[in-house]
This record gives sequence, structure tokens and C-alpha cells, in this order.
Amino acid sequence: MSAAAARAARTDRFRRWGRRLGVAPVALIVGALVPLPSAGGSSLLGLPNLCGFRALTGIPCPGCGLTRAVVCCCHLRFSDALHFHPLGLLLFGGLVAISVLRLTGAEKRLRPNAYEWAAAGFVSLLLLWWVLRLLHLLPWPP
Repeated sequence: MSAAAARAARTDRFRRWGRRLGVAPVALIVGALVPLPSAGGSSLLGLPNLCGFRALTGIPCPGCGLTRAVVCCCHLRFSDALHFHPLGLLLFGGLVAISVLRLTGAEKRLRPNAYEWAAAGFVSLLLLWWVLRLLHLLPWPP
């Protein structure tokens, strides 16, 4: 086998494994590697707010606090996650479920549109939560 063929075989194997894993386990690993939000709870990694929606409109986006909530969940700090965005717990649970389904191969037994329905449900909840925050019926994260 030539060097080019061996390299192509390795690349193909890597792509197949990457397709099998998907994004969910990678997101959980990255969330576990990112340090918890700072003491004030307002930033990750000491970075300023990078939300383009907030910069353009002056109001927080529907997912405001969601990244910090998932990072807290990855560190098993569930009460802190609730403080930032309660739907972070749901997103974290979904990422864990998807990871387990993909890694065990049980994903094949799901209905064809299962992920689309789950995503649509989550986005609906996210928008409802945002509207309730805009109406000042629910608090904004710090």
C-alpha cells in the first residue's frame, strides 16, 4: 500500500468515526474543559459578552445564559445552571442522550425525524422562555 493510499485510509476512518460521534460528545467535552463562569457569573473565560443580537438590539437573545448553564452542567453544578438558564439542564440532558445513543448505536432505532422534533420542541420552549423574560415575568441571568 502506498503512502497516499494509507493516508487516504486513515482519513476515511477518521471521517467515519467523526460522523458516528457527531457534535454532542464533543460539546460535552469542551463544556467540561471550559472553566466555570467567573465569580460575578457574567462571563466565560473572562471574555466580554460576544452576543451579536444583544449588541445590535440592546436586549439579551433567547439563549442568553444557555452556554454558561451547559458549562455548569458539565461540571455537575446543576443549581448554578438553573441560575443562568433553566433550559440549560434540558439541553445538557439532550446532549448526553444523543451521545449515548450515538456511541451505543441505538440511534438507528429512533424514528426518522426524532432529532428534528426534539429540536423544534426545544426551540419553542426557548422562545417561550424568552418572551416571558421580555415581559419581566421571569428573571434575566446575571
